[in-house]
Amino acid sequence: MSANLLLAVCFASPVLFTAVLWLTRAGPRRATAALAACASAAVFSVGWDAIAAGMGWWTYPTSGELLPTLALALACGFGFGGAAALLGWRMMRSGGWVGAATFLAAFVGIGMLRDYTLDINTTEFSFGPGLAPHVMAGVGYLSMAIIAQVVMLVMAGPPRADSLRAS
Repeated sequence: MSANLLLAVCFASPVLFTAVLWLTRAGPRRATAALAACASAAVFSVGWDAIAAGMGWWTYPTSGELLPTLALALACGFGFGGAAALLGWRMMRSGGWVGAATFLAAFVGIGMLRDYTLDINTTEFSFGPGLAPHVMAGVGYLSMAIIAQVVMLVMAGPPRADSLRAS
């Protein structure tokens, strides 16, 4: 992974999180919960990617290097952890169970599309042979979405429990 790409990932991920935080009008309690969701998603991502590499499901060719691994964990934490958790919270707040199901389906779909796009267009990510890697990627994304929402629920309560920040 090039130094410019690492720098862009490390800069863009927190900026994306901050923009989503502002757009969702989350209050301080929900924002703190979203930061905890960032951390839980980053830890989950590193662990799931290690399991996947061991099982031959997928690899990041630069995963042996510390800096690219941390950059990917940071991007995953802020993007698929915190920002997605905030978007899911808003979808569940306004749509109830339909919003929750829509969020989970979109989360898994976007994650799998991202992985597929990286696999066919770059050398940064590579799926293993067969259907199992794709299925397990979906399981991983679904698990990550649920973990992020559980962290939000435990730390900040149900989606409708707090008021929105004034715009």
